[in-house]
Amino acid sequence: MASAVTSTLLLRFAAPQQSWGSTELADRNTEAVPTRSGVIGMLAAALGAPRGSWPGWLWATEIWARVDRTGELATDFHTVGTPSVAAQAVRTRHRAAVGGRGEADFIIPLGSGAKWTVGGGTLVTNRQYLADAEFLVAIGHADTERVQQLAQATHNPVFMTYLGRKSFSPSFPFHLGVRDSDPRQVLTTLPTHTRNERGLTLHQLLGDRNYATDTVHPPVSATLTAWSTS
Repeated sequence: MASAVTSTLLLRFAAPQQSWGSTELADRNTEAVPTRSGVIGMLAAALGAPRGSWPGWLWATEIWARVDRTGELATDFHTVGTPSVAAQAVRTRHRAAVGGRGEADFIIPLGSGAKWTVGGGTLVTNRQYLADAEFLVAIGHADTERVQQLAQATHNPVFMTYLGRKSFSPSFPFHLGVRDSDPRQVLTTLPTHTRNERGLTLHQLLGDRNYATDTVHPPVSATLTAWSTS
């Protein structure tokens, strides 16, 4: 069925690090592609919408992502002091789900094999991220005025746009303008600088865990002048 969307905002998600978590466990994993909620959260921030008050029309956006560079999966070790009651409850439920008993303990392991508990409030976590990944993300809406609104917001955002975490700002160029086509078609024909004989995977972001919808073979360009909308 043909898409009702005829106008598409194109963004480039590329940075030394980005992370797209889909769980709220103590160990924060990342999905291999941006999540729908993550992209919508970024758009809401650019619009200046406060947390919990995102515009309802954002959920009607059609979002596609093309994987131009998969990146490498890496993990950081963190200790976080005094987790919230909600975070403690999540970790306790996870412990029960994997066969553990009792409430979760928040501890720092020592080199000797012993464990040190700081007031019962230190949380040890591992956080994953994607290093040097690159995605082209196409965002459309049946109302072309909404697409223009998003284009203005992402070009001059109220709150910082970042790739999953506040410290992961996107590399230049980030904002690639608006195209007169539906998101899937834009990503099918837009040139890439990635030479991949097997093609590039295309994902429609319907939820927070997405699988490749198709494989496309866009033209390869060294200069990527076609990225310009001028």
